[in-house]
Amino acid sequence: MKKFLMSKKGLALLATMVAAVVVAVGAYAYFSSNGTGTGSATVGNSATINLSSDAISGLFPGGADVPVTVHVANPGNGNEYVATISGTVVTNGGCLGSWFQVDPVAYNQDVSHNGPGPNATTAVRLVDSGTNQDACQGQTMTINWSSN
Repeated sequence: MKKFLMSKKGLALLATMVAAVVVAVGAYAYFSSNGTGTGSATVGNSATINLSSDAISGLFPGGADVPVTVHVANPGNGNEYVATISGTVVTNGGCLGSWFQVDPVAYNQDVSHNGPGPNATTAVRLVDSGTNQDACQGQTMTINWSSN
């Protein structure tokens, strides 16, 4: 078996190289810093909810409530919250809109963007005014729907 002998100069060189490798691998230095900056964001706009209903029939003075389905749609790009849906009947000729009552709907829900929401159901009635309401016979009345 052969012995490997190293000179003092060789040992010193080897020790220096090992120390350099340890320092290079084991040492890690860094600076810390704080930062600031600005950015911007754009907030979208609320869209108008579309409300509509199908034609109803069977209204007469003092008669029973007639159910009506209100279709709710959101054409906007973001969800919209609808709390209450209300309807008012428009006067047509001698048939007064004030003779009609439309029950408000406590809807209280989000309507998804770019689509229909759940329908709402309410009731409409022609109140007996105690006066001649013949002007309403055969009339087509318009219900204006609104929401908040």
